[in-house]
Amino acid sequence: MEAFKAKNQQEYVKCFREQQLAYTKAIQTITKKACEWIELDTANYNLSAKSYLDDKDKRAEVQMKDAEVRKAVEQKEITQSEEDIIKASKFKFKRDMDMFRKIQSLKFTTSPQAQAEIQAIEMSKTSDALLNEFGFDLTHLTYASQHYKLEDNEEIKGFRKIVVAQKESEEKAEFARAQPPKEVIDKIIEEGNALGKPEYKSDGTMTFEYFIQTSKIVIKYTILQT
Repeated sequence: MEAFKAKNQQEYVKCFREQQLAYTKAIQTITKKACEWIELDTANYNLSAKSYLDDKDKRAEVQMKDAEVRKAVEQKEITQSEEDIIKASKFKFKRDMDMFRKIQSLKFTTSPQAQAEIQAIEMSKTSDALLNEFGFDLTHLTYASQHYKLEDNEEIKGFRKIVVAQKESEEKAEFARAQPPKEVIDKIIEEGNALGKPEYKSDGTMTFEYFIQTSKIVIKYTILQT
């Protein structure tokens, strides 16, 4: 929280990563000890967990049970009014929009793994911002929203529609900016047609020479458009 208040990005990221590492180690240690106490083989438990989490239907059920346990353990008494939770929800939606813009700007220059970490860091910042502004974090907001059934609240639904519409509008604008002009597309088509009929090998892949010629066109126009 100190790094968040100080707006020290470098220190915040450092603390976030240390916290994530500590949490992962704690989960591993507690799982190992729990298996020992109830006389289960840890390797077998981990293998079972992986098997069920790889199954789409089973994963959903596991995640639902996980959420139920977290709610029972973590949930605090909801003392805030519905109006306060609505204000906090709008605050979060605005930060979500800022996060979306940030991720969009990195989409073509940053690896998926790095994007996922950035998104997790931004969500952590949102939780800290809520705590700083309203006195409760993102987890509490989630439980309070469920308590007041804000999914059915017309004010929230209307606000969310505005945010979604703005997001879609910005995505379309981004796509339009990335779209090459017609003369460039016509030139790509012309150069592609000049290569003649595609040449394939028996395994269905292009011949090496045809691939090289195609690759040259792709690289050329990728560089010109970036």
